[in-house]
Amino acid sequence: MRARTHSRLGRTLALVLFALLVALIPARAASAHAELIATDPADGSVVDKAPEALTMQFSEGVSVRPDGVRVLDASGERVDSGSASAEGSDVTVPLEGTIADGTYVVAWRAVSADGHPIRGAYTFSVGQESELKAGLANGAFGGGSDRAYEILDAIARGIAYLGVLGASGYILLVSALRRDDDPSPVGRPTTIAAIAALVAIVLQVPLQGALATGKGLTSITDASVLALSIADGMGWAALVTALGLLAVIITSGLPWVGAARRVGLIGAAVAPLGFVLTGHTRTMSPAVVGYAADLAHVAAAAVWFGGLIAVVVVVRRRRADDAPFEAAEAIARFSGWAAITAGVLIAAGLVLSWIQVGSLEALTTTLYGRLLLAKTALVVVVLAAAAWNRFKLVPRVAAAAIEEPPTDDAAGWRTLLRLVKAEIGLLVAVLAVTAVLVNVTPAKESVDKGPVTVSAPLGTGSVDVTIDPAKAGRNDIHIYLFDADERPDDDFEGAEVSLELPSQGLGPIDKEAVDAGSGHYQVVAADLPLAGTWTMTVKVKVDRFTEQKATVTFPVS
Repeated sequence: MRARTHSRLGRTLALVLFALLVALIPARAASAHAELIATDPADGSVVDKAPEALTMQFSEGVSVRPDGVRVLDASGERVDSGSASAEGSDVTVPLEGTIADGTYVVAWRAVSADGHPIRGAYTFSVGQESELKAGLANGAFGGGSDRAYEILDAIARGIAYLGVLGASGYILLVSALRRDDDPSPVGRPTTIAAIAALVAIVLQVPLQGALATGKGLTSITDASVLALSIADGMGWAALVTALGLLAVIITSGLPWVGAARRVGLIGAAVAPLGFVLTGHTRTMSPAVVGYAADLAHVAAAAVWFGGLIAVVVVVRRRRADDAPFEAAEAIARFSGWAAITAGVLIAAGLVLSWIQVGSLEALTTTLYGRLLLAKTALVVVVLAAAAWNRFKLVPRVAAAAIEEPPTDDAAGWRTLLRLVKAEIGLLVAVLAVTAVLVNVTPAKESVDKGPVTVSAPLGTGSVDVTIDPAKAGRNDIHIYLFDADERPDDDFEGAEVSLELPSQGLGPIDKEAVDAGSGHYQVVAADLPLAGTWTMTVKVKVDRFTEQKATVTFPVS
């Protein structure tokens, strides 16, 4: 019996590891959630005068440490002042004095509004370009273990999902199906699952710090790194889930009555809620719909996954007690709940997919879409197995149990329980894919990036440039000029734009802009034939002999 138990445990662990590895294969370059859409100086540009500070504009709000942006000269020496700051989606990086002519690398690490660490690098030159030291951008933060930390982070999330949803759903369903003489649902296996999930949740905090700073796991001892790691909902999410798990753990082995039962049930209900407080939900629009759908999705997942485990345990216990009618009654009750849960899960999943995917193109051409399709395929198989159980096998074992005298359809039960175990295994794979999916840029953001608006200083004022729809092909370009008081500036005599795609050696493509109103110029149907990061130089005429210019970069998908 012990050897058989160990064999089953080994197969289960192998399935978990295999599912995690399969899910991690396409995640070798998980996309950032906030994207760098503009810089000043522009990426790849050569400016005549050394700037006093750099500015970076992201597609959503970010958090950054003072040391989170490093500007390195050609030999690898830092020239920034180490005092980067973020305000919403804009980051400012003061430089240390006046920098010399040559090429510079700007390497950065931050945390996006959905709580995920992001990083990147770009270059600019002053006066003239110079040769860069090999590996300068990759070694800017002295790291090299990012990939290992990303894998550990995904595995920790997978363990957290398995432990929290499994333990919570199991406790809630066993409590609903148990008899007075049954043992507490918070036994050794449930306690181990809760402890494993708690450890995984706590481990994610230093892993976040390591990915956000490039300084390894020990960086979390720095108060500023800790603050960055728990920013944007991560801290609240970890706290809520940890409190729920602790409430479960402290009831381990206690009689399932009175205060212990209330604390255990509250903990089981609260623990999954932390998953709703961070991640993609924080940037969904409309927010109310996103949070409601995600809450329903998580709750239904817990009831379904943990409930299947509960059914196996309860049915085995009832049959061991020679009570086939009670076993059939338990499976029938859960089958009814599962049907409702499946409906909620499907409805919530469709809403979340609509918010985060938005189109068939995004579903089929992005990493997020492909992972979502894989997850959906697994869920469809689980639904098929569940339907076969509900409409074929449950009526069969129930019919035998209500005969006079009651009989135990051993063959029917074996087939039913095998299918339930298969459902559990498939849901483990679903949760493994989910552990990767939550750290990938939503498909809608990967495909639908337009319109894009970028800004840059211009003389004593500024210029805003809007590219619509920021996709390969025909685009409308709107140029809005502002004076020092941020009012529309109509003192210019004309505007031109020059477009380049440096990565493809395309350009310059020169376009004359037409006057479209006070401080507003427009280029209609400008052809941007290829996807990539484009550079645009805006030139405005102050008079016949004087012009001012600004350079911006923007993504085209």
